[in-house]
Amino acid sequence: MSDEKPIPPAKPLKKKRTPLMLLLDVLIIALAVTGIALVARPKIIHWQQDHYSQQLLDNFEQGDGTITFSPDAMIVDGEDIEYFDDMDEYETSPTTTATTAPPTSPTSSGGATEPPSPTPQPTAVPTPEPKKVTVKAIGRIIIDKIDVDMPIAEGSSKYNLRVAIGHYTPSAGLGQPGRNVLLGHRMYTYGRHFNRLGEVEVGDKVVIEDKQYRYTYTIDQIDRILPHDLLKEVYAPVDGSRIMLVTCDPIRVASHRLLVRGELTQTEPKP
Repeated sequence: MSDEKPIPPAKPLKKKRTPLMLLLDVLIIALAVTGIALVARPKIIHWQQDHYSQQLLDNFEQGDGTITFSPDAMIVDGEDIEYFDDMDEYETSPTTTATTAPPTSPTSSGGATEPPSPTPQPTAVPTPEPKKVTVKAIGRIIIDKIDVDMPIAEGSSKYNLRVAIGHYTPSAGLGQPGRNVLLGHRMYTYGRHFNRLGEVEVGDKVVIEDKQYRYTYTIDQIDRILPHDLLKEVYAPVDGSRIMLVTCDPIRVASHRLLVRGELTQTEPKP
């Protein structure tokens, strides 16, 4: 009998990976990571927006009503094409103040008040974004018909509209005589902010709260207009205490502005 041990079979040689194969592996991994990021990003932003919106509501009820965040946080898809940014110049113009009646200015042949013209300024260097943004809540908006319950921020800047519904500062205050103008994003995701505002109908109720009172408005008019007509509607003559909710229409297209208008029908102490 031979004492020699059987020779084990030789292991197959591993194929050497070519640079092309390595590149393909890297591309596959990169595509997978990108896909995960694209799916996760909106959910993360929505979570952040909800967190800050709730914090703003809590601070309004129990604190100073303010929150701060980075200007590049929670950027809303499509916010750069919103017409609302054009209204900022009227909110910050030295010739425009928050009043309960349209500002004095030349009128058109139909008697409607034209929006004030900002003081002419020399060409300015673009202002850099602030390191931190402060948003201040002045109230709360509740629309049961479309499950809206959000803070109302003072001003309609792009930062405010990321976490709240914005009050157009020159318009009437909450529950006050005149036209109270509130602006909100027509978010792409169902149910967020003013995404479902198109479902509101004549006769529906919109509730606005400040620190002391609850104001109930009954919707009596709904219009769709071109963006360049918005300021004319904002500054048109008005009787009584009215509200105008403004958002883009249709969703993702934003070729028009949806105006949901109502009259103050009840004022009561806040529970």
